Amino acid sequence: MVEVTKHKFISGAMSIIQMGEEQIGHPSTAINELVKNAYDADADKCWVYTQYDIDKNKNFILIKDNGLGMSNDILFGNWLITSRSTKRDEDRDKRRSLIYERRFLGSKGIGRLAAMALGRYLTIITKQKDENLYNWLRIDREVFKVESLLDDITFSGGQIDDFLELFSDSELLKEDNLYRNGNLINILSNKDLFPDFSEGTLIILQDVDNSIKTIIEEETNLKDLEETSIYKGLVDLVTPLKLNEKIQKELVKEQIITDELKISNGSDTFELFYGINFLNEEDKINFIEVVPSKLIDYYDYRVFGKVTENSSVVGKYICKRVDADNRNEDLHISSEYLLSDEDLNKRSTIEFEDIPTKYREANVGEFYFDIRIYDLDDDSKDKMVEILKANGRREAIQIMGRYLGLKVSKNGFGVKPYGEEEQDWLGLGAQRVKKHIVSIGPNQILGYTFLYSPQNDGLSEKTNREGFFENKAFIVFKKIISGILEETGQRRAKYRLKHNLGRSRVSSKLERPDTEKFIQYILSKSNDQDLILKTKAFVQDTSTALDNMESTLSFSQRLASIGTGVELIYHELSQPISALGANTISLNININKIPDENLKKILQDRVNNIGTSVNLLETLRESLKPAIGKSLPKKFQPIETFKKVCYLFEHSFLDNDIIIEIKKNTEGIEIRSQEYVFWISFLNIINNANYWLRGMENRKIIIFEYEDPNKFVISNTGPKIPEEDLDLIFEYGITGKKERNATGLGLSFTRNMLLTCGYKIWAENREYGPAFYIQKELD
Repeated sequence: MVEVTKHKFISGAMSIIQMGEEQIGHPSTAINELVKNAYDADADKCWVYTQYDIDKNKNFILIKDNGLGMSNDILFGNWLITSRSTKRDEDRDKRRSLIYERRFLGSKGIGRLAAMALGRYLTIITKQKDENLYNWLRIDREVFKVESLLDDITFSGGQIDDFLELFSDSELLKEDNLYRNGNLINILSNKDLFPDFSEGTLIILQDVDNSIKTIIEEETNLKDLEETSIYKGLVDLVTPLKLNEKIQKELVKEQIITDELKISNGSDTFELFYGINFLNEEDKINFIEVVPSKLIDYYDYRVFGKVTENSSVVGKYICKRVDADNRNEDLHISSEYLLSDEDLNKRSTIEFEDIPTKYREANVGEFYFDIRIYDLDDDSKDKMVEILKANGRREAIQIMGRYLGLKVSKNGFGVKPYGEEEQDWLGLGAQRVKKHIVSIGPNQILGYTFLYSPQNDGLSEKTNREGFFENKAFIVFKKIISGILEETGQRRAKYRLKHNLGRSRVSSKLERPDTEKFIQYILSKSNDQDLILKTKAFVQDTSTALDNMESTLSFSQRLASIGTGVELIYHELSQPISALGANTISLNININKIPDENLKKILQDRVNNIGTSVNLLETLRESLKPAIGKSLPKKFQPIETFKKVCYLFEHSFLDNDIIIEIKKNTEGIEIRSQEYVFWISFLNIINNANYWLRGMENRKIIIFEYEDPNKFVISNTGPKIPEEDLDLIFEYGITGKKERNATGLGLSFTRNMLLTCGYKIWAENREYGPAFYIQKELD
C-alpha cells in the first residue's frame, strides 16, 4: 500500500500585497471599491476627501460612511480572513443588504485589501449603533513586504471611546511610526462636516502612495473640483445608480418592460460627496455632491431599450438634432442580425436563419441600455459652449471629454475601465476610420448599459476589478452593443445627409473644385509672381493626384462589384464541374468498348449530361465577359447585358419565385458606351432587388424597360424606399439592408461609374415598388 501524508498551503506575508496593492491597476479603482463597500453596508451617505501636501506626513485620504458599521466580532474575525466574504450566498438573488435589500456589489473578500494601494498606513474605525466603543485597526503595508509567513505578522487594533486619540496620542503614533497630523485632526473633529459618528465606518490612509500623489500634483492648476480625475471617476461610478430608476420608468412607460427590476427595496438613497484641499478657498473644507453630468439632459440622438434574454433588441430611437425635424422611432433588431459573423467579409444572398453555434447559450441575460450621441459640427459645439458655460468651443469639447464614453454598470455602479478616457473597448475609433459616415466615434457617446445580478452574472468581473473576463458572454455582449450602434449610425447618417449636416454635399462625388476660378482669385489679389507660380504648380499637382485617385477608385469599384458576381459564379459552377469530373473517365474508357446497347445508352446519356454542363459553363463565362478585361466604349444592347446579369441570379430567382419581366420596348435598343459599367450597375440594382424581394409575400417581379430619351428603368415589386432616403441611398456607406456585412457601397459605386460614362442614376417610388432610372446626360 502506498504511504500517504496530508499537506496544506501556508500563506506568505507578501500574499496580502499581491492580493491587494498589486491587484489594483489604478488608484481610483481602490477608492471605488471602498465606496461600494459603503453602499453594501446600507450607507445613505459617503464622503471621500483627499488632503495633499508636499510633506508626506501631512497628506492623507479619508473615506467615511454612515452605514451599519462592523461589530467587534466582524472586524477582528471574518474581516481579517482574506478571500472570505459574508456577502456570498449560493442563491445569488439572496445576496442583499440587511436594511435596504441592496444587491451586493462585492463578494470576493479581497476588496478590503484594495485600500493598501492608496497609502502606506491604513486605519479603519468602525462602529455599530448599539455599541459604545469604536473598533479599530491600523495596518502598515510595509510589514508584509518580507519573506515571512503571514501568521508571523501582527498589527495594532482594539476598541476605544474617542477615536480622535488614534491620531493624537503620542505614544501610539510613535509605536506606529506616525506623526501628528493637525489637518487630519481638524477635519475629523469638525462637527459641521461630520456631526454624527454613531455608526458607520471611517477609513484613513496616510503617507499617500506615489500613484495618487502624481495624479493630484498634475491637477494642482485646475480651477474646479469637477475637473479632477478622482471626481470624474466617482461620477462614472455612481451615475448609473442615479439613472437606473429613471431609465426603467421610461421603459415601463414605453411598454418595453412590464415591471421595474429593483436593485433595492426602494426606500433608500445614496449620496456621495468629494472634497480636496487645494481647491478650497480660505482653507475652508467643502464637499460637493457627486452628481451625473448635465450632458445627460442634452443630446442630439438617443437610443434606449432592452436586450432580451435571446439577444434581440426592443427600444426607441430619438433624434432632436434639427428643431424642425425631431424623430421618435421604434428600434427593433433581431438576434440573428446582431450575432451574425460580420468577419466573414462576404455579401450574403440569404437571410440570417440562425445564430452561429459559437455564440449560442452565451448566458448574457436580459439587460437595458441608454446611449446619447452628440454631433461635433460647429453649431453643436456652440450649443455646448452655452450649456456648459465654457470659454469657447475648445473648452466645451474638453469638458465633454471628461464624461463621454460608453460605460457599463452592474447593479447600479459603474464597472471600470469601460468608458474611461482612451478606453475604446468596442473599437469604435477603428470602425470610424473604415466607415466614417455611418460610424459613431467614442468621443461622441455618453452611454450606459445596465447589468444586474443574477441574470447577467455570466459577465464576470476580474478579481482586480478592471473589467470582465473575455468569456463567451462578454464577446456576445460586445457584439450586441456594436450592432445597436451600427443601426443607430445608419439612421443618424441618413438624417445628417438629409439636412446637409457636416461635410458639404455636392451633386457628384467626382465633381472637382473650380481650380481656374481659384487661380483667377489669386491673380486679382496679388501681383507676387512667385506666389502665382507656386499656386499654379500646386493646383497642377493636386489635379494630377486627383486623376490618379480617380483611376484607383474606378479599379477598386470594378473589383468590389465583380466580387459579387464571382461568388455567385463559383457557386453555380460547382455542379457542372462535378458532372465533368465524374463522367469524363467513364466516357473515355467505356463508350466504344462495350457491346451492350443498354450500357451504351447509359454512357450516351452521360455524354449528353457533359454537353449540357459545358453549355452551362459557356453561358456563365459569357455572362462575365462584360466585366473582364479592359473595357472600351463600344456598341452593345443593354437588354443582353441585363439578361447576362439575371442569369447569375437564376437559382435564387427560382428558389424565391422571383419573375423577370423584360418589356418589348427594350429590344433592339443599342447604345455606345462601356458595357462593363452597365453590367456592374445592373448587377448592383438586381442584387438589391433580389435581397428585398425574398422577404415579400406578394408577387415578386423585377421589370426592365426603356423610356425615351435614352432612359432605362429597372423596377421591382419589393418594399418602397422611404421618401427621405431616395437621394441618400447613393451616398457612400448608406444601406437599408439588415446585414452586419452590408457595406453600403454598391449604389454609391454605381452612381460614380455611370457619371464617368456620362449617365446619371436616381430612384423613385412607383405605385408597386421602387424604380431605378439610368439616363444619358445631355452634352
